[in-house]
Amino acid sequence: MLRVIHFFLIVCLSVPALAQESKSDPAKPQDAEKPKEAVTYKDHVAPILRKHCASCHNPDKATSDLNVMSYQTLMAGGSSGEAVSAGNPDQSLLYRAVAHVEEPFMPPKQPKIPDAELAIIKRWIELGAVETSVGAAKNSSRKLDLDLAAVTTGKPEGPPPMPEKLPNVELAHTARAHPATALAASPWAPLLAVAGHERILLYNTDNLVLIGALPFTEGIPHVLKFSRNGKLLLAAGGRGAALGKAVLFDVTTGRRLTEIGDEYDSVLAADISPNQKWVALGGPAKLVKIYSTETGELARQIKKHTDWVTAIEFSSNGEMLASGDRNGGVFVWEPETGGIIFTLGDHKEMITDMSWRADSQVLATASEDGRVILWYAEDGFPTRSINAHTGPTPRPLPRGRIPGVLSVNYSRSGEFATVGRDNTARLWNSNGGNALAKFEGFTDVPSRVVLTHDGNRLIAGDFTGKLWVWNVKDKSLAGELTTNP
Repeated sequence: MLRVIHFFLIVCLSVPALAQESKSDPAKPQDAEKPKEAVTYKDHVAPILRKHCASCHNPDKATSDLNVMSYQTLMAGGSSGEAVSAGNPDQSLLYRAVAHVEEPFMPPKQPKIPDAELAIIKRWIELGAVETSVGAAKNSSRKLDLDLAAVTTGKPEGPPPMPEKLPNVELAHTARAHPATALAASPWAPLLAVAGHERILLYNTDNLVLIGALPFTEGIPHVLKFSRNGKLLLAAGGRGAALGKAVLFDVTTGRRLTEIGDEYDSVLAADISPNQKWVALGGPAKLVKIYSTETGELARQIKKHTDWVTAIEFSSNGEMLASGDRNGGVFVWEPETGGIIFTLGDHKEMITDMSWRADSQVLATASEDGRVILWYAEDGFPTRSINAHTGPTPRPLPRGRIPGVLSVNYSRSGEFATVGRDNTARLWNSNGGNALAKFEGFTDVPSRVVLTHDGNRLIAGDFTGKLWVWNVKDKSLAGELTTNP
């Protein structure tokens, strides 16, 4: 009996040791069958290529016909042939160039990319150069069920959309307030959207109470626009020379509905069409891109601007799309086809902002040349050119120079507001022939201005992140807000 017990103990103690030996012995067949950790284009390689290569090899500037911004275009190669030979990094032009094995070395005139990132690219190619962990077809099914909206200038049925139960989000604390790079007022509700550091703040414009915040992890929001029915909020921006995107949020729930575009540089101009069918983007690529909100695919690309696209807006009836650039050029397009309607060439410096009147008959463009020009939509001719901000400036300007206009915004009732480098905000009647009010007291240059849904309040933000709220009727200061509450 003792011999049986002794044998049993020897067997029990030996099993764990044998199992451990089996795990640690590389010659065992079990180890050969263990799955290798996946290295994919989407999760590992794309961020490296975007950081080091996308400035020259992107859809807008594909040097040597090579575009590294998508898996499909990278695998298609360029004018020098196949860029990636799956399974063989030593035969892959991409790896040989970034590893400085073969000229031309990439990135050009720069040190070799870090060894850790080279190792990731090499390992990705060795493992078969896959797009995602479950195959290349993973991203092909994106479709957003976004109902097309009726194009109307009247108030939509039902209560105006307001945030109800926004999700709790963890946001990084910043020592300084973010400059007011973007503002938007809901067309039907007492709701203000304000750009902050990787976030969008939502304020009630009646009581000036902070309602909540939406995360914008893409970087700096340069554009905020509400849809014409007030149900959606478009935020666009990104990080310079790294990333650009537009995001659509549901105003009531704060839910992120979809992302539009995949730019290699920050988006500087954007808008959503009144029927919610299209999102138009612009930026340093000098292109106007129109995307489908349903599929996220690029529907058309317009190449006409000679400099960065800095302003974009659909007309209220959805029949026209205006865009302006850093060189002072302004064009009006037919959104459904991308055909040009008008070339508006009177501005001499950068277009800073633009706004359509609610009846779609007049387009207002603001420029660093100091003027707001009102364009008649029927024939494309200017009806009025206004030197909008002619007061003294904090710093002397060159002789004959007029203080630039940095923002313009029409109210639904037809008046429009401006802010300029003379550190004032101004309210104008619908034809721009008369300044109705002047608002002063800014501690820095005001960058953005909006009028609330009822036209009763003018809100302007400056480069220190302070927001000034005035009552239009008596020109009194109603309160102050901030981009970093």
